[in-house]
Amino acid sequence: MEIKSLEYTPIEEIISTLNLAFSDYIIPINFTIDYVNERWTASGVDYSLSFGVFDHKKLVGFIIHAINIYGETNVAYNASTGIIPAYRRKGLLTKLYDTGIAKLQENGIQKSTLECITKNERAILAYQKVGFNIDRQYHLYKFEWKQKTIQTEYKIVVAAEFNFSDFNQLQNYFPSIENQNHCLKKYQNNLMSISVFDENEIVAYLLFHKTSKRIHKLGVQQNDWNKFGEILFSGLETGNYNIINIDTANKNIHAFFKKMNFNNYIDQYDMSFHFGSIN
Repeated sequence: MEIKSLEYTPIEEIISTLNLAFSDYIIPINFTIDYVNERWTASGVDYSLSFGVFDHKKLVGFIIHAINIYGETNVAYNASTGIIPAYRRKGLLTKLYDTGIAKLQENGIQKSTLECITKNERAILAYQKVGFNIDRQYHLYKFEWKQKTIQTEYKIVVAAEFNFSDFNQLQNYFPSIENQNHCLKKYQNNLMSISVFDENEIVAYLLFHKTSKRIHKLGVQQNDWNKFGEILFSGLETGNYNIINIDTANKNIHAFFKKMNFNNYIDQYDMSFHFGSIN
């Protein structure tokens, strides 16, 4: 078997292996080229610093790295990792990282991050064996929404055009890496905003994807979800939505989601590995 970069591997082959690797995953997943291209392009995937395991030229496992800035740190974000079922328990993840970390260090990257479902104990142990540690935990939600009108003194505006900077003062938690503004801007034309105004001041907002109905970011003034939560969500049209990667440390927002009977269907760990400078 050979480990090499995915720089010259067709995206169709990567996605085929990706879907096979996730065929028995905790959550049913079927990735499409359009979905992967949008999400991986936004997160900064670099195929020259992503790596695959090839058996007789067949891709059987991989790590997809997005080179990104998280906070103020240059990181290699693990956008996806998978080993197809027939090749598991052969130590391939460790071998991928042995190759990957050396190449990342050569390119000045000293930290890698990833997200892993908390129930996936085997994967967590494998990542910890490589060197990853758990930093924090996220709740993820899904819910069926029926639009309703609320009597309120506040103005609710739904818009396809918006400025991310308008919402900076309403951050109630530090976003996951893919939900940072500089990532979301890359497909802003597929996002919609809902803003709640108190006269000329925005006091609540959320951003959601037009097609997937995924809510990427949301926040309210002074983290007061009892005051602004239902008003904000009244701007959503009827449909099935999901909310991803909300830090469990924010008790107010999760209490509101619980009150609204949103389904906390899964949790994820945010994990990181500081591997330092090359000697």
